[in-house]
Amino acid sequence: MTLMERMEEPMHRGMRIVLIAAGIFVAGCGGGTGNTPQKTEIVHGLQVQKIQMQSVIDELEAPGSVISVSTAQVAARTMGTVLVVAVREGDSVKRGQVLAQLDERELASRRSAAQAASQGATAGVAQARNALAAAQAQADVMQKTYDRYAYLKEQKSVSPQEFDEISAKQQAAQANLEQAKAGLRQAEAGASQAESEARAAQDVASYARIAAPFDGRVIRRTVEPGSLVSPGMVLFVVEDTSRYQIEVTLPAEAAASAKKNAVVRVQLDSLAEKPLSGNVAEIEAGADPASHTLKARLDLPKGSGVQSGMFGRAFFARGDKRAMLIPDAAMMSRGQLRGVYIVDSSGLIHWRVVTAGKTTGTQVEVLSGLNEGDVVVTNPGNQELEGKKTSAPPLGGEKHS
Repeated sequence: MTLMERMEEPMHRGMRIVLIAAGIFVAGCGGGTGNTPQKTEIVHGLQVQKIQMQSVIDELEAPGSVISVSTAQVAARTMGTVLVVAVREGDSVKRGQVLAQLDERELASRRSAAQAASQGATAGVAQARNALAAAQAQADVMQKTYDRYAYLKEQKSVSPQEFDEISAKQQAAQANLEQAKAGLRQAEAGASQAESEARAAQDVASYARIAAPFDGRVIRRTVEPGSLVSPGMVLFVVEDTSRYQIEVTLPAEAAASAKKNAVVRVQLDSLAEKPLSGNVAEIEAGADPASHTLKARLDLPKGSGVQSGMFGRAFFARGDKRAMLIPDAAMMSRGQLRGVYIVDSSGLIHWRVVTAGKTTGTQVEVLSGLNEGDVVVTNPGNQELEGKKTSAPPLGGEKHS
């Protein structure tokens, strides 16, 4: 490197430093465009509502399940082999309709034997009555003969021996009459017993026909063709579909809120869109000492589409209370959290987590997270609104920095 080149190198290095410093100064003075403030997005079509405390009915919520007022376990009443099963679960049945048929050949033979015995006993009664009629006639004749001989004896017209013979015959005729009467009584008793046995055999034979106890629906079946059943074995469970109740569990301290015949609001999960009301039909007299709860049954309206097993809740009124209510559509979920969008006084939208209470119709109670006077967006839909502005007229929400 020459001497001239050595002298120029520090000069060039200094110029480069000056140029770099000048570039930094210009950038710091805003000569670039990277930090230009972004304009806040304005969302149109949003509806807002200012939160006000309201007077609402204070209700006690009691969970429970729908049950049928009448449920019958249809069991076998005799031993036998199942020949036919005529229904399945869910089938509607009428009172007296055949659900299953057992093999009745042995029962039928017993019934026939009992009926034959009854007929024989009836014939024996007829014979005994004929015998009684004959004995009665013989006794009447001998009584008249005896009376004549007694008169002749007083007139000294017959010998004592003749009178004694007639007297003996009259006594024999009376004995035969009493024997005929006893025979008739015995024959009638035998006929009555035979008739009872015949009826019993007829009833037992009818046990082979398993019938529905009332109009309803088969909700359970535990038998198949070919099964051997014995007395007491449950074959079907049939419920009455004309009347349903909801059985709910109440805390012991709520007994005063559950008055018999009171009308109570009922909501079933399967019929969430259909409001129902129930009448308190039964209340346990005392609470369970272990759980400190008691049960109540409420009659549900007919034809309301309810079925046994549905889960639901009954709401017992306890007075009035002050609460914050917002439209259910304003509530949004983010994972396990629930919240709403609130609007401050400048129109900016913010997300806020809240604790929701009971839902009544289209309104949901807010237990915490909101203050009276807050303004919420009532129709957020699925939009992400955090940090955006609404074009809706301001309602005086709180100011956020």
